[in-house]
Amino acid sequence: MGKHIVLCLFLIVSTVGCAAVSGAPSTVKAACSYDQAWSVALASMDEFALIQEDKDKGVIATEWATFASGRLAGVFQRQANKERARFFVNVEAERQPIRISVRQAREFFSSVGARSQGIAWKRIPPNAEEERRLIQRITNQLLDKGCTIIS
Repeated sequence: MGKHIVLCLFLIVSTVGCAAVSGAPSTVKAACSYDQAWSVALASMDEFALIQEDKDKGVIATEWATFASGRLAGVFQRQANKERARFFVNVEAERQPIRISVRQAREFFSSVGARSQGIAWKRIPPNAEEERRLIQRITNQLLDKGCTIIS
């Protein structure tokens, strides 16, 4: 039980930290039912491994996806650096219109060179283009389901 509480607190703190780092999340507002908005948001995340999908709280969180970084490492500019990213999607239904927001957490790791500090991942700014791409996918699916998008 204690592990779950610690994990929940970690996720809350990391989500708040992500919001502080990333600035304003990408958001779409739609006039439709909560069930429609939730099913569209969940379906839009089909390419990601999910670690949380809580319909009652309106939260979807992905697992970290790790990939090679575009940043080169060391004096010889080797391709040794890594980055990882994850998404947090919130579906808010407290009032109409429904609001769906997307935030990305992104981290960088280098095992060599001046950027290296052992095994620590370092938070870096999110990729706003990836956030916009995901919110656009959600928007397109909302429109396909007959929802009206509110500006």
